[in-house]
Amino acid sequence: MRSVMFFCVCAGVLSLSGCAGAFDPFQRPGDWSQTGAANETIAQQAANKGDLISGQSEATSGDIAATAVEKIRGSGPGNAPAAGTSNSGGG
Repeated sequence: MRSVMFFCVCAGVLSLSGCAGAFDPFQRPGDWSQTGAANETIAQQAANKGDLISGQSEATSGDIAATAVEKIRGSGPGNAPAAGTSNSGGG
């Protein structure tokens, strides 16, 4: 009786071990698989193909940053107090 049970268990394990691909949805034939269509669409819309490898910043982003720093340091419009100074009139 013990050998029959052992044989049934072994047969069950061996028969299910061949079905590993049937349980993985990406391995079954006829199911969805990645084709790279999204990357192709982005590549078709890019004006400069070099931007797909490394992008570039906007032309005015440096001007905006420089204006903000000048405003904080007090040399630009608004004349905010310079960094490291105090507005309290002590001294």
